[in-house]
Amino acid sequence: MKNIFNFFVVFAFISLAMQSCQMKEDNIFDQDPATRQDNWMAEYRRVFNNNKYGWALYTDNPTSGRHPAVNAYAVKFDQENCTFYKSMSTRNLPNVSGLDSVVSQYSFKMDNGIVLSFDTYNAFFHYAADQSQQFSQDLQSDFEFCLDRFSANEDTIFGRGKTKQLPFFMVKMHFPAKKYQEKSDSVSNYVAYNCVMICEGDTMQARFLSGYRNLLVYFPDSAGGSNVEHMYSYGNLTNGIYLLENFKYKNTKIVEMDLDKSTGEFKDINSDAKIGPRPFSNYLIEDESDYSWFFGYSGLGSYTQAEWDKSKALMKEKGIVNPDKQTYICLHPDGHGGLSLMFNEWYGSDEVTYPMEMKKISNNELAFRWTGKENSGRSYSFYDNGYKYIVDAFAKTDSWTTYKITYKSGNAMSPSGFIFTDENNPDNSIYFEPNFFYYHSSIWK
Repeated sequence: MKNIFNFFVVFAFISLAMQSCQMKEDNIFDQDPATRQDNWMAEYRRVFNNNKYGWALYTDNPTSGRHPAVNAYAVKFDQENCTFYKSMSTRNLPNVSGLDSVVSQYSFKMDNGIVLSFDTYNAFFHYAADQSQQFSQDLQSDFEFCLDRFSANEDTIFGRGKTKQLPFFMVKMHFPAKKYQEKSDSVSNYVAYNCVMICEGDTMQARFLSGYRNLLVYFPDSAGGSNVEHMYSYGNLTNGIYLLENFKYKNTKIVEMDLDKSTGEFKDINSDAKIGPRPFSNYLIEDESDYSWFFGYSGLGSYTQAEWDKSKALMKEKGIVNPDKQTYICLHPDGHGGLSLMFNEWYGSDEVTYPMEMKKISNNELAFRWTGKENSGRSYSFYDNGYKYIVDAFAKTDSWTTYKITYKSGNAMSPSGFIFTDENNPDNSIYFEPNFFYYHSSIWK
């Protein structure tokens, strides 16, 4: 009898619980599923069309053997059609170079959520997704996108490719598409191959791969480990960059960075983190040996030129070293804090090096001291037979010579040519001309 009583108690409790769940669901959903879907689509259509100038659309696309690359498109939507405008991502596509815009149809669909589909063929947008092209299936881009949400102010829409699941977002344009594209493209003038990410007090090597719109940052995956390359896709905004894959380091997450055109730096909008110029002194301290810095007579200060003239006269006087055969001179770093002053004669008949001690004074200052050694493989001294004044002008054995490093042109993020200026003798300076190695024939030119 007791068992029967317990059974009825449990049955009554379950019945009440089921009623409670049913009541809760009724309170949450006061519309049927079909109506909710219709309203959802209508809301996205309203957001899409509530814009005078259109949207900048950013898609992450597969690449062969590399990290996904970002394409950007300026797009205007009406109730049925979308107009894609010429952009950085369409310039090199075949058969469309003369087109300023391409119109095609789009639609919203329900497929486990709301999906934006670009339905009819668009020569700007569908080229990478076209199965008739040479791309393998793994490299084909998406043309349908799952829409996850839009921002509270309705100026950004977030989603992902339906097939590849790669990030996708759209930004409301506040001026005409052509102007937006020009401003967005101009940001690429500031991205640098050699730069640093500064975050939470740490400075990490970084570089932009502007062709792919990838940002590379090097840091350990665990404390005490070796640096590992981490890659992030980004899109050019009109005043900075947006990281489709957020940068996360310790307690900081970076999504959007503003560009400071006066310094060339990119600054996180929510923290003190920034991407800034690589310390100039690190170009010599950290680079490997194949990154030699070549220079010649025309890039010298007045004092330095006078010392070179003395060396040239000494060569002629001694008759052992032929000044006309001096092809190039360079600073030759080894990537481990060491450096040599190197001379080469025509066709490499003689290579002479003078090992230097080097120390970092600041981010833009280096000091050198000659070890007193000469490496040539010859039985005679090149120093005594002509190189003396060139070597001594650069560094001495009994004291340190400190140089301040500045750039000749470009900006701090992307310097073009460096100038070393002796802080104790400003007329003693060396200008490192970009690509000097490839077109010179004599150190005297």
